[in-house]
Amino acid sequence: MIDFENMRGSGEFKKHALPYLLGATRRFFGGSVKFDHNPINSIKHQYGIDILENERRGVYIVNSTCAIVLGRVLEGKTVVAAFSLQITNTTFTGLERLLNVFEGVLAITLSHSVKDKFSLKPHQFGDELLELTISKFFSRGRYDYRKFKQLVELFHKLANTKFEGRNFTTGLVLTRSFYAYANKRDHTRGGALLPLKEARKLSPIDPIDKRFWYLADGQTSYFLANPSLEIASAFLANSSRQALISFVDDYTLSKTIKGGDALFRVTSQSEYSITGSEGIEFNFKEGQWRIRSLTQIANLIRSTLNVKEDFIQSLLYYVFYLARRRLSSIIWIPLDAQKFDDLLLSKNSLTTAPFSLLDERHTQTLVRLLSSDGASIFNTDGALLSYGSVIDISKVTINGVKGTGESVASILAKNGLSVKISQDGTIKMFSAKLTNPIVI
Repeated sequence: MIDFENMRGSGEFKKHALPYLLGATRRFFGGSVKFDHNPINSIKHQYGIDILENERRGVYIVNSTCAIVLGRVLEGKTVVAAFSLQITNTTFTGLERLLNVFEGVLAITLSHSVKDKFSLKPHQFGDELLELTISKFFSRGRYDYRKFKQLVELFHKLANTKFEGRNFTTGLVLTRSFYAYANKRDHTRGGALLPLKEARKLSPIDPIDKRFWYLADGQTSYFLANPSLEIASAFLANSSRQALISFVDDYTLSKTIKGGDALFRVTSQSEYSITGSEGIEFNFKEGQWRIRSLTQIANLIRSTLNVKEDFIQSLLYYVFYLARRRLSSIIWIPLDAQKFDDLLLSKNSLTTAPFSLLDERHTQTLVRLLSSDGASIFNTDGALLSYGSVIDISKVTINGVKGTGESVASILAKNGLSVKISQDGTIKMFSAKLTNPIVI
């Protein structure tokens, strides 16, 4: 194996394809990505890892926030050259298998591009690479990845489809375990199966039947497809809605999506997601793919604030509710509730007794308070301390082109945890424990 720099065509790759690869990798995993075309000596010098010892290995997880993915060029089973992607400032806990699938897809794509000196179809190293990774991540040993890719393309279209002039949500579960959904063999999936009068086979040839897809809301009702992409039933989840006390389980359908199942759903305009039983969600929003894990996000909230489970579930409920409805908001939970006044120019309260994140009766009023201009501040027991709070921006340094709201949220997080929800639905969670925010 030689360094990629010494391989014929490497210059063309760096010129045309590398920008696609770096952009897609950065968006997908988050954090920072560094490309190295001479990895053999540099990785050994920096991390003490000799990649020549096992040329069949393509991924090295240095720690929970740093991983090295090799871009290996193969001739048969022989590795002829490699570059490295060092991904840092993000979290890889629970993503080990995904990293290996990503590396395998990258190796295949690189190896097929050798004859063209890596210059033909450079876009295949962008979103095409990510969608092939997602398809193979779910499909290995379960489905034909080409069928899975067909569903990815279908839901991309559905997310941008309107019925009677309006965008709509919808959903589908892909499974090999029909008997479990039918409550057979002592299995249950937390809902009821309703056979359709007529089964239909999904095909890329057919136009989208908007009226059909509109009938499943992707929140309580879903169509059920087998590996051949035949839909013969609808599935109605027992949970009537996502609740405060069980938001994470309700959102991920943890009682329903098991084993090799995959949950596809359009969640809002131009946004859709794919979730598996491991709780990892692949979310397509604002024209780009991101990975997010509600379990990982819950762990960050728990470790930062040392709060109870009902607080975590309720906070995430409001964060996702606001994001889906494109309501801008800043939420701050200070660890030291006695030391937040210094940053405030104003404090507001509506009632003498505070509203609470944990009380179902307060939900609709809280949504309106949280979406008002300014920051909403809660203590760690869920009580609303202030809403529409004006922050003293003279104490905020704005770096680069990020907005004032994001800069404010990063400052607030020095005492506890803050969340910035943008009008485009993007969620950024800031914590003193993180160098960069988590983009959700």
